[in-house]
Amino acid sequence: MSSGKVAVFGVPSAAGGRSPGLARAPFHLREAGLLEAMRAAGPRVVNLSDLSLFPFRDDPEHPRARNVEVAACAARAAADEMTRALAEGFALVLGGDCSLAAGTVAGARSALGQPVGLVFLDADADLNTPETTPSGYLNGMALALALGRGPELLASARGPAADLSADHVALVGYRALDPGERVALGELGLALPAAAAKRLGMRTTAALALDAVANADGPVLVHLDVDVIDPVEMPAKEPLLPGPGLSLEETAQLLTALLASRRVVGLEVTEFDADRDPDGACARKIVALVARAVARRFRG
Repeated sequence: MSSGKVAVFGVPSAAGGRSPGLARAPFHLREAGLLEAMRAAGPRVVNLSDLSLFPFRDDPEHPRARNVEVAACAARAAADEMTRALAEGFALVLGGDCSLAAGTVAGARSALGQPVGLVFLDADADLNTPETTPSGYLNGMALALALGRGPELLASARGPAADLSADHVALVGYRALDPGERVALGELGLALPAAAAKRLGMRTTAALALDAVANADGPVLVHLDVDVIDPVEMPAKEPLLPGPGLSLEETAQLLTALLASRRVVGLEVTEFDADRDPDGACARKIVALVARAVARRFRG
């Protein structure tokens, strides 16, 4: 993997979410100057474009796992493109809804040929399964799906060698937890709520997260759900989870500290609802914080 390039691709999927605006996120972020900001940060940018559309539908016929067939297609496509991106360099994935994590982790495992860790930045634990979910939306099961738990159709999309061990996962920044997620939470390498992260500071939080990913100092993906940011500063999300979340500045510091580690091989940005950002202000905030973290990585 070349360390001097960033390979960017989008997965315009709202299949696992609850808002069609998620599928427009990759385009909206590009329109806000993402590629230009990446180039200004230092690396060569390889634009792998965006995959085909995986649309939202409510799917009331399957209330425990909505739209799972389309979400499984999106995960398989993301896994395939992840192998291509990592062959080029550092991977930057533009989602789309959170359920893509099952595919991107699987693709990284396949491309790198070794266990992959995951630092999961999210306001929700995303550890529900069809048996525990209060809503049936797959983005609320995203971390469970990446761990191989949940609907077989989506779990099988990960491939036979895509196992992600719970002790290879650090969940950071959550501020909501459903009762059915508590047991799975205790199995993770680290589960650090937003309030604790704020007390510790972002550099310490990043160090703890990476140290907790127990894959023998192997490769790590960082997953960013924009709702980890306080809704006062990042309202382009549906539904809005009440704060206090991490501030935009805290999120930028945390992301910058994480990407400074050479263990981190990719970043995925998810759950940005473009329909709730008519003037592009939130998109520009996301572009700026990602560019800041990438600049630190490539300029040292």
